[in-house]
Amino acid sequence: MDLPNWTLIPQLITFLVLVFLLNLVLFRPIRKAIRDRQARLLADEAAANRLEMESQGLSDEIKEKLAAARRDGAGQREALKQEGSQAEASLLEEVKRQVDLEWAQVEKKIKADMAKARESLKKQAKSFAQLLAAKVLGRELS
Repeated sequence: MDLPNWTLIPQLITFLVLVFLLNLVLFRPIRKAIRDRQARLLADEAAANRLEMESQGLSDEIKEKLAAARRDGAGQREALKQEGSQAEASLLEEVKRQVDLEWAQVEKKIKADMAKARESLKKQAKSFAQLLAAKVLGRELS
């Protein structure tokens, strides 16, 4: 039987020291950087999700306010239409009343003018009739 190679033990110790030093100097900082990076990614993802939820909430709120404003505008438009219709009706009623009043005055004036014209025509017709009768008879009527 051969004796174990005596260089194996120092090589094993050197290997273990190298692994310990590599772990201390290289692997541990890399693992720490990876853990930090992973934590930062999770925090950023959570912040992005929170911001997305907030933006969705704001979007819903804006849509709701816009719909409310549209409903309010439609209600105001209808109220203004009704107010305009009522104003139009009262204005038309006032104009009709004034037209009826003026028409009554014009009609009264026309009747008065017709009465004057009839009187004048009666007088003229009587004198024309006498003149015509005098010409036809050849003598003057008394």
